[in-house]
Amino acid sequence: MQPALLKFNNLKRQARHMAVPAVLLILSLASTWPLVTAPADSLPMGTETSSTVPLFNVWTVWWNSQSAVSGYSGYWDAPIFYPQKGAFAFSEPMPLSIIAAPIIWATGNRILAYNFLLILSLCLNGWATFSLLRRLNFDLPVQWTGGVMMTLLPLIHSWVGVLQLVPVFGILWTISALLKFAQRPTAIGGVLLGVAFSVTYLLCAYYGLFLVIPLALSLAWMIGNHLFRWGTWRSLGLGLIAAGIICSPVAMRQAKTQHLHAPLPQQYLAGFSALAADYLVPPWPHWSKLRRVSGQADSNFDGFRLCPGFLKLALAAAGIGFGLVTRNNRRWTLFCLTLMCTAFVLSLGPWLRIWHWQPYMLLVNYVPGFGQARNVFRFSILVHIMVVLLAMTGLQGILTAVRPHIHKPRLHKLAVFLIIGLGVAAAAEILPPGQSLHRAKDFLPTTSWVKYLAEQTPEKSVIACIPFPFRPDVAGYEQEALWMYRQTFHHRQMVNGYSGYFPPEYLSLKLAMTAFPALDSLSRLRDLGVNYCVVKRDSIFAEPTRKKAATGLELELTFSDDSSQIDIYRLRR
Repeated sequence: MQPALLKFNNLKRQARHMAVPAVLLILSLASTWPLVTAPADSLPMGTETSSTVPLFNVWTVWWNSQSAVSGYSGYWDAPIFYPQKGAFAFSEPMPLSIIAAPIIWATGNRILAYNFLLILSLCLNGWATFSLLRRLNFDLPVQWTGGVMMTLLPLIHSWVGVLQLVPVFGILWTISALLKFAQRPTAIGGVLLGVAFSVTYLLCAYYGLFLVIPLALSLAWMIGNHLFRWGTWRSLGLGLIAAGIICSPVAMRQAKTQHLHAPLPQQYLAGFSALAADYLVPPWPHWSKLRRVSGQADSNFDGFRLCPGFLKLALAAAGIGFGLVTRNNRRWTLFCLTLMCTAFVLSLGPWLRIWHWQPYMLLVNYVPGFGQARNVFRFSILVHIMVVLLAMTGLQGILTAVRPHIHKPRLHKLAVFLIIGLGVAAAAEILPPGQSLHRAKDFLPTTSWVKYLAEQTPEKSVIACIPFPFRPDVAGYEQEALWMYRQTFHHRQMVNGYSGYFPPEYLSLKLAMTAFPALDSLSRLRDLGVNYCVVKRDSIFAEPTRKKAATGLELELTFSDDSSQIDIYRLRR
């Protein structure tokens, strides 16, 4: 009987530990519905208006898995923008997406791997919050509420079309590691802090870069008197060394690429910076049916929608109040408040002026990376994370304040239920709508022209896919991203491509290709080493190209795919 009881208790303990990830997984699947009904051939769009960025990130996940097979040989020389060296450094490399590689290796399905990463990131966001609140010794119901709130965070769900912006668990791990380090500043703690920050950077370089200054200005509150001890600085130094060793292969390559681009001008950065009023506009219509915010109709608002929810803000304000008057949570509250305010100020970018001085332009001019980071409003993610943590501090404060005044067990349970209910209401205040999915038959990898390139052309062949994009907006590059997705099956190098930044040579080529198949454009492709031209029949270039091939002088039609309406031409030398 004794061993059986012990075994039952062990199973019960394991079930309790599994409850958190299980609930967070269900919430992640429900909040991205109906993605779970078609995870192998659908891309969630969030608030993206085209599939350009999701398709591009599918390609990025594939390239990381492909590079792992080859031992990361030529990792930065991705097969786009040929013959550009280091093409992969023009965008977010997301090296930690390698954890989805086994799905690609086992199934060959790139989109399934992409969606696995998305759901995993949402789950880990909630779990990291749950763990952080547990480290703070908050009550279990508050831990659960915080995990749910972070999993359902509206800003993240509005960005699910941009995969690298979804995982914020690295930021939460960094804060948790700092909290542990503050309690006991050891060398191991310093190294763990450096490793946690490295995870943040390797998941999303934007988040890693944007976390540095708010964290540096806030950590003194957390570390306290330990800051004046030599051992603390030595341990922090070890953390910096650990972060440098882990991040330097990516950071150094990105820094080298950034030298190709001058710092973005002030007016341009202002267009990608938040306004204070943006923090009052939710990503989706509020349940209160609020129609006008900041004097504008919510449906017609063209700024950045950065409101985390009014109940969250109210609870965060309560958290600031309770935290500052409670000695045990005062340093934690000041840390969160400082980090939140710093991130808020930085998210305003050049819009923030102190007389004629613009603090953000100091970062642009003197701190590496900020001059090329165009989406300044993304500092808002740190504001939202701090709002959640302060809201949970508020819930904990309310529970702590109420508990001594209620002596009857039933009334105590009722009070806890009502207080936690308030937290759950705040978490569900702005729920994401049904996820918009991008589904396309083109995702089927059995397309004839792709098979032809993969099986009937030399492995070192270089292709040009026509048409090139001519619109400057993200949607204008949707076909380019689809060419890249196709590349994950035929593996041929392309002069085409899409990324956060573009090589100057590509922009010049794109301009020349407006005259394709004129002799100058064909000569330009020859100079680049192009062997084949892949032409869409529904483009304005299809008929002139077919006529040019009929002469037998410059182009030779080698394959036609009637079902996909694609023709492949060999470029004669």
